[in-house]
Amino acid sequence: MDVVNEEVFTIGELADILEEPPARVSYITRKLRIKPIARVGTFRLFGKKQIDIIKNGLHGIQIRG
Repeated sequence: MDVVNEEVFTIGELADILEEPPARVSYITRKLRIKPIARVGTFRLFGKKQIDIIKNGLHGIQIRG
């Protein structure tokens, strides 16, 4: 995958986009085993395609919670 031409987001940026706490977004990425498309140091970077997967995971825990 060509990360150079793709827009990437950190957990914090995803949390802002999805209006959720960063800890909850991080939990979903671990629970659903969503692999980052890249890493920069300790930062995991996710692409636009992964936002929908994360959003669906968040929706699932909100329904049960």
